[in-house]
Order: sequence, then structure tokens, then C-alpha cells
Amino acid sequence: MSSDHPPARRRPTHRKGRATLTRESVGRAALDFLGEHGAAELTMRSLAAELGVSPRALYNYVEDRRDLVTVAAEIFEAAWRPPELDPAPGRWRESLRAFCRDLRAHHRAHPGMTTLALSENITAARHPVMLRNVDALIGFFAGAGLSPQDAYRACMESIRLVVGFVEFTDSLHDRPPAHLEPVEPAQSPPPWLRADPEDAADGVAEAGLAHLGGAGELESDSPDTLFEFSLDVFVEGVAARARRRGPRS
Repeated sequence: MSSDHPPARRRPTHRKGRATLTRESVGRAALDFLGEHGAAELTMRSLAAELGVSPRALYNYVEDRRDLVTVAAEIFEAAWRPPELDPAPGRWRESLRAFCRDLRAHHRAHPGMTTLALSENITAARHPVMLRNVDALIGFFAGAGLSPQDAYRACMESIRLVVGFVEFTDSLHDRPPAHLEPVEPAQSPPPWLRADPEDAADGVAEAGLAHLGGAGELESDSPDTLFEFSLDVFVEGVAARARRRGPRS
């Protein structure tokens, strides 16, 4: 069957061998740039150089750096599709763990995005996808037995736990500062607690800090091990809070 209307023209994806720009593509480029270089290096000029265009070209799509970060933050939030949450007794614990692990992986793939959004006073949570994710998480905790007040608190604490871990532990492990050995910043216990005559652990022993000094003899924990420990503490804390309102398993 023929149509009276010609097919809509699609905007070419490339011109003269270069990708054409859109507001979304510029935002995605900023998000990728953050993963490679970090927030401090993200400027209109540096992103333009990365894209092979003039800085002026970017202003056709974003107003300024803050608008650029806003677009990147919205794309970041919209991209995450968490696993389905199951508040049923006997299943909610592992469901919550899977949710937090998936959220960690998403933030780990885009390091610094949340910290940058906060420093720029950008509220990415206004994105509809983010709102639905938060709403589902609050509902999950309510279904697991928490009061409405505690369900909201647990939702926010889940996000703080994951984002804080990524920003303060994973980021050092995944992208250690150039002046440090790769294993040093993320090592737990830290190197300065190791019992070595040449090490600062001597000062710990001399100060009579028996428990802290003993920590230097412990096996090193990987970030994954530490994250699972944090999850265990959080999940069991939620369970204890829920038991105050009635028995569940």
C-alpha cells in the first residue's frame, strides 16, 4: 500500500567522516569522558577536543558546563535498569543484595558522576526513571516489613552505602592516583599497619594500640569482600528493624 506522505528524513549520523552532534550525544560523550579522565578535567574545551570539534560547536546543544553535566547526569540515571525487587519472606535479603550489587556496578562504570553532580548542585533524581527506581525501592522496604518512615530511610541508606563505597573504595582500586602504587590506596588493612621494622607499624606498637597493631596481621580484603561485608551488616540491620513491627523471615 502506497502512502501519500514521503518518509521522514533521518538526520545523518555522520558528516564528512565525523559524528554529528545532538544534545544527547554530547551528554553521552561527557559521561564517557568522566570515566576516562575524571571530573576535574571536564571542560567545554577539553570535551570539544575529545570530539574533534570547536568549543563553540558544543554551545549549540548545551548552555554551559553545568548544563553539560546535567545532561550527562540524566543519561546516567536513565541508563540504569535495576533487577526486580522481591519483598517476599525468605527472598528479600538476596533480592536487596542483588539490587545493591547491580547499582554498584553501574556507578563503578561511571566513576565520579554522583560526586560531580553533587558538587555542581545538580539533582539528577528528577529524571522519571530515577523517580521510578526510588519509588520501587521504598515500596520494597515497606513490603519487607519496615514502617513508611523506615522504608524511606532504608532506601536512602542503600544509595549512600553503594555510592559511598564506589567513591571512596572502588575508585581508588580501579583508578589509583598516579603517584601511588596500584595496590596501596585500596589495601585493607593499609600498608602502614604491617608489622615491618621499617614501617610505621612500630609507632602503633609503641603507643600501646594492641587492637590496631593486631589489625596489621590480618589478611588483606579485596573491595568485593569489603562490599559484601557492608551488605551483610546493612541487610541484617534492616531485618532487625523490620522485626520490631512483627515476625518475618
